[in-house]
Amino acid sequence: MERQLADGTLVTEVRRLIDTAANERLRWIRANARTAMADSRQDAVTISALTGIAVGTVKGFLEQRDTSIKNVVLIAVALGLSAGDLERPPADFAELLQRRRSPQAGHAGLPE
Repeated sequence: MERQLADGTLVTEVRRLIDTAANERLRWIRANARTAMADSRQDAVTISALTGIAVGTVKGFLEQRDTSIKNVVLIAVALGLSAGDLERPPADFAELLQRRRSPQAGHAGLPE
């Protein structure tokens, strides 16, 4: 470990691990935002109108282009979610959406 510290490879490896984890979470956020948009029947134009983010920016983010964290939070809030809701594995996010769709016990559902 001392050698890795001295030659900088430890820092490089830690950075690589952090980058890998961050990229995985970013993939989850994008996939979950797309899923939430489909689930709520919203598109990039609707999200743009609700948030003031350009349509191209919304589409670009969903298709792998980076954007600011503020834009991500705006997209999440427009979908009725938090950034934390989006930052979870897609299977967990699907369960979250399912729970939100299910009427709560003791509450009358509204007619569609």
